[in-house]
Amino acid sequence: MDIEKIREDLLKKKAEILESLANNNSEDLNEKSGVEDAADVVTSEMSRETLYKLSQAERETLFYIDIALKKIENGTYGVCEECGAPIGEKRLEAIPWVRLCIDCSQNEEIQKSFSNKSDDMGFYHIIPGTIEDEDTGKIPE
Repeated sequence: MDIEKIREDLLKKKAEILESLANNNSEDLNEKSGVEDAADVVTSEMSRETLYKLSQAERETLFYIDIALKKIENGTYGVCEECGAPIGEKRLEAIPWVRLCIDCSQNEEIQKSFSNKSDDMGFYHIIPGTIEDEDTGKIPE
């Protein structure tokens, strides 16, 4: 594995992200203000939300790139943060800022999917005194 090439790729990706964030910020400053109809306002808000989400993902990637660069400096690049096993070379070539081996990454995704499902589940609130009487169909007082 060519660590110097990976380091260059990480620095290149970092520069791309920083440029993209700078462009998004300058677009926000240059937005037109004036009379807009309701459809324009909704479209504008949806665009801002999409840009925010993309920017958030880019910021996260930037954070992981910085971690990967520090790992290259201290000689721990390519080691899974969870189990300490080597991360596959092809995986590192595909995503040079990856922190976990494939097994640990899959385990993390499974855990996330379970936590997301529990967040999506509705909760039933039973309030005493609001249950109908089976015989009369009235709420007891």
